Amino acid sequence: MILLKNVQVYNPLPQGCQDVLVAGERVVAMQQQLDPGSLLPDLTVIQGEGRWLLPGFVDTHLHLTGGGGEGGPHTRTPEMRLTDLTTAGVTTVVGCLGTDGYTRTMGNLLAKAAGLHEEGITAYLWTGSYQVPPRTYIPTIEEDLLYLAPVIGVGEIALADHRSSQPTLE
Repeated sequence: MILLKNVQVYNPLPQGCQDVLVAGERVVAMQQQLDPGSLLPDLTVIQGEGRWLLPGFVDTHLHLTGGGGEGGPHTRTPEMRLTDLTTAGVTTVVGCLGTDGYTRTMGNLLAKAAGLHEEGITAYLWTGSYQVPPRTYIPTIEEDLLYLAPVIGVGEIALADHRSSQPTLE
């Protein structure tokens, strides 16, 4: 167990200076002047003066496999790395394909999310893409939602404008 002493706690509102007791991955107690040391002989104490403790951030629109590409190969951006997320305090992501549903696929996105999950990040996905019909992993959006656990909804999709042959980006 770990005791964080005298940290400024936000969850997400300011809670002031607190002591926080952590067991494994769970906060089990939080209060001012917490002292369970006599009950827990193997307790690790970390002095937290001047430090902040806050919950992880959730990024609900992230191009995990990279973004861009609609302007040509030179406009593509690289895929996200675990370090990019954790150094920004992000612990939960919702990945989406974006405008490039041709060279980046739902299969790539599922694999990236699974890899991030194995590394300790909570990862969900939006299905769909800017193309008409939208890119999915299983043949339809409905089936992606039904059968793929990390898929929590429909993200960026293009809607066909019946007055034109060009899709409208939404």
